[in-house]
Amino acid sequence: MFRLLVQEREWDNWIVFCEQFEAKARQLAVDVPRLGSLTVSRATFARWYSGEVSRPHRDAARVLEALFGFPIDELFRPAPETMVPQRSRAHGRGDVTASLAITRRWPTSRLFLSAAHGVTDSWELRGRRVMDGTTTAVLFHPVVLRDGMATFQVASPSSLEGFLRPARRGLLVGVDERADDLRLYVVDSWNARRVRSALSSGDEPVALPVAHRLDDLTYGVLWALVQFDDGLLADDQALDAGQEVLATYLMQDRSAPSHLAVPGLSSVGSSWLGSQFCARHLHRQLLDAAQPPMFVTREQTGEEAAAWLFYRHKADYLRSQARRFSGSDVPRVFCIPEPVVRRSGSYERILLFLAIALMEHLGVRVHVTPRPEFQAVDGVALVPGQRAALATWVRTDALWKTDTSTAPAVLRHFEDVISDASTDTVAAGRDPQQRLRALADYLGLDWGWLISRCRELGALGVAQFIRPRSRLLSVDALDDALRFVGTLAPDR
Repeated sequence: MFRLLVQEREWDNWIVFCEQFEAKARQLAVDVPRLGSLTVSRATFARWYSGEVSRPHRDAARVLEALFGFPIDELFRPAPETMVPQRSRAHGRGDVTASLAITRRWPTSRLFLSAAHGVTDSWELRGRRVMDGTTTAVLFHPVVLRDGMATFQVASPSSLEGFLRPARRGLLVGVDERADDLRLYVVDSWNARRVRSALSSGDEPVALPVAHRLDDLTYGVLWALVQFDDGLLADDQALDAGQEVLATYLMQDRSAPSHLAVPGLSSVGSSWLGSQFCARHLHRQLLDAAQPPMFVTREQTGEEAAAWLFYRHKADYLRSQARRFSGSDVPRVFCIPEPVVRRSGSYERILLFLAIALMEHLGVRVHVTPRPEFQAVDGVALVPGQRAALATWVRTDALWKTDTSTAPAVLRHFEDVISDASTDTVAAGRDPQQRLRALADYLGLDWGWLISRCRELGALGVAQFIRPRSRLLSVDALDDALRFVGTLAPDR
């Protein structure tokens, strides 16, 4: 990292570096007089620059820490891959600190700080199975907390305008280094433009509510939304053409088309198309249901379950079922084994929790079994004694897999699965409060913090800090889930 920071500041000439080093040493000599005569030989600088020295001696280390603002152990460790060693642009300490903090906390993120003037920094978000990954522009600015708001300290309004003006998505990140711990606040460029246009004077600073704080909740939201958004926008024409494919297959009780049926789709586009077809298939099969159905769903991770929070058709499907079977006990079974939970980051587990909370809010009684033998069961809507409508788009090689059966043996099989899974649930309780409290414990989420942050962000509204651009997405269901969780009691 020492070499990277030296290059960014254009101090990689020994004479230039010595001027900076000796000036800092003289400042420190006010308290430690022996530092006033400290200098660096050409050979020593070469060893530091080449990485041959793992840790400079005490006095030199003290000056270097003051000069660069990083602990000596970090300065002489390999630079994180998120920092590209280029020159000609000196980033502030806050930019580098924030990018390192984001990358260390969330492994699905990488920050790339541009070395060229006028070239935007970038934030790469990486998916796992459903999401393809994408990159968005990012700009860091210092903020100070004042009256419950994070107020940006913008030295050059024109540079901020230059970042906000382009039509591409951007994320404006406020950096507060004066607190005991580093705090970051985030807003997308559309909302930042909206806030600036509402100000009476162009000189007034942009201020964000503290609910914009970047943590596992807000990171999970932007991580999922930005990837869904970019994937669907990239596939917009292909998905529009794919509606003819859906219409053809909807006339069949059984289908499992390959991805070649709609070639060239991203993973997100494929998931959206499969999810939409399954929702339409189930709606059609349940039109004449004589009694409330029972469901098995295959989502296990936040990446998979986030579709319930953002895909517009999934929220519409849930609401239509809630209206139709209002007041009935409609169970839905998830299979989430412990190893799957352990492999997920807390931000992803929060997305999973919120998807289940949305269902509980709409009158669905959710059962979560940890037994791994149930994870191979297809998604199904079972009308006992009448019909089993199978619909799977998660973890399948086809775009989707649907089927319909009235065979008594098939109906008994799914009845047994739902009965066994419902008996062995980690989300037991007589009401949503108890069930969601138990689920939070199983997922390793801090209940009190989760309720507080959901209440805070729900009151604000997700679209106030980041909004979808695709017509196929909505944050209304997510807002409903946040507000519902925010009404729950914070203790047992």
